[in-house]
Amino acid sequence: MPRVSRKEADQHRKNVIAAASRLIPERGIDGVSVPALMAEAGLTHGAFYGQFASKEALVVAACEAAFAEKCALYDDFVARYADDGEAARAVFIKRYTRPSHREARGEGCPMAALCGDVAGPERAGSIRAAFAGGMNRLLERFERVLGGKRKKAPRDEVLATVSMLVGSLVLARATEGQPISDEFLSSARKVLLEG
Repeated sequence: MPRVSRKEADQHRKNVIAAASRLIPERGIDGVSVPALMAEAGLTHGAFYGQFASKEALVVAACEAAFAEKCALYDDFVARYADDGEAARAVFIKRYTRPSHREARGEGCPMAALCGDVAGPERAGSIRAAFAGGMNRLLERFERVLGGKRKKAPRDEVLATVSMLVGSLVLARATEGQPISDEFLSSARKVLLEG
């Protein structure tokens, strides 16, 4: 079997990370096996260890990629609403609390998707550090998104707002299919936009 070029190996690595950054938030860290991730990336299980030292290393890379993608998205969002901070804040809150976000675990907010997995004691090392680093970079974007008429919202205000948004999304996902699920989202939206 011929060896792959460095360029192909780099592309394979990117494909595996992309698959993992979508599947892990969707199914959980323990809900996705290495063979399933490799198959999703179009590679064999054996190719995994040529790319990553362990599943933990892949989870770290996937976590970093998921947060980097959202940071880029919010950089674009901030640029689009540069002249209207109030509109940016309202649009962001409405989008975050919509039912389609609840249903898009693999494509939605990595904070809400990963926080339960990352909270476990077995994740106290590099995975939690990658999550915290990504979260802090995302929170920096939220300071501008949630600033409204100000250039930036104060950190404590951002943390409180994000806590409510992430909490409402996590609870809405946990109760999906029940009437209270929609109530969590609509109540957070109402309080943040009208309160």
